[in-house]
Amino acid sequence: MSSNKAFGLTAPELVDLTELLPQQPSGAALLGGNLRLLDSVQVKLQVMVGEAHTTVGELMSLQAASVLKIDRQADYPIDVVLNGSTIARGQLVVVDDHFGVRITEIAAAAQA
Repeated sequence: MSSNKAFGLTAPELVDLTELLPQQPSGAALLGGNLRLLDSVQVKLQVMVGEAHTTVGELMSLQAASVLKIDRQADYPIDVVLNGSTIARGQLVVVDDHFGVRITEIAAAAQA
């Protein structure tokens, strides 16, 4: 690759890619049914308490001690979300000075 020394940049070059001909997959499956291989993969869960809808003007006028009302009733279950999909619902609890979720239902698709 050529370099542009004045700016410390590398100039892009075209790459000639060979067209891949269609083939039937062969050999063992990637995980081979062994989902235990994924046990240590880290995922990020979100706990969704609710949403609030407001105007920019109302948002800009919020101050310390302002209250923002959300769309969920206090006794309604909260959603546990993985990659945009709700996988469970539960109750908000306190565990050692931290919030936690007591799971009360598992999404049907997550049970299969």
